[in-house]
Amino acid sequence: MHGRRPTSTSNSIFGEIMPRPKTVSDEEVLGAALDVMASRGMIFTLSDIARHVGLSRATLIQRFGDRDSILRRIAEQEVEATRLWLEGLPIIEGDDALWQFLEMIVSSMGQGDGFSARVQIAAFESRDAKLRSLAAQRYALVQKAIAARIPNNAERFETSQHLHAIIAGATMQWVVTDGSEGLSDFVLRRLRWAVDNLA
Repeated sequence: MHGRRPTSTSNSIFGEIMPRPKTVSDEEVLGAALDVMASRGMIFTLSDIARHVGLSRATLIQRFGDRDSILRRIAEQEVEATRLWLEGLPIIEGDDALWQFLEMIVSSMGQGDGFSARVQIAAFESRDAKLRSLAAQRYALVQKAIAARIPNNAERFETSQHLHAIIAGATMQWVVTDGSEGLSDFVLRRLRWAVDNLA
């Protein structure tokens, strides 16, 4: 008599239950959370994200925990992505190289589509110690990268902090405009003036 055939959820002859494959990746869920934040603001819920990606709320809780855990995962992902991106770029000192680097950073912002999600995250960062710590790590990576490209300046790190502050401040100025000028162009105009007039 033949043995019992394994079911589609069993593993070979041992009958071990295999985990179901993820139909939606973690990255897709985190991306969906950003989309939901952009449209719903700080009142977004796990149910909102679940509907957006076609998963149940229970599945999200099982995979990520609560809403704050998803926010922290997004922040951790941003820190790692920033680090890897910066490590892949050549470090060249000089006025031209510095501007090219700053232009690259700002141009990556694009026209500002979805930037409202970034504003929402900043609001959460102001209220959550873990998110603040991760934001500080991300800022430090960018400021260090800017400083590495500033030529012959004993105060290069202070200068890099100032330049980064202009970028961050200009993005918030853009938020209250009518959007007729894209985010990156708006920020670059203000940054260009600062670089040209930097003592």
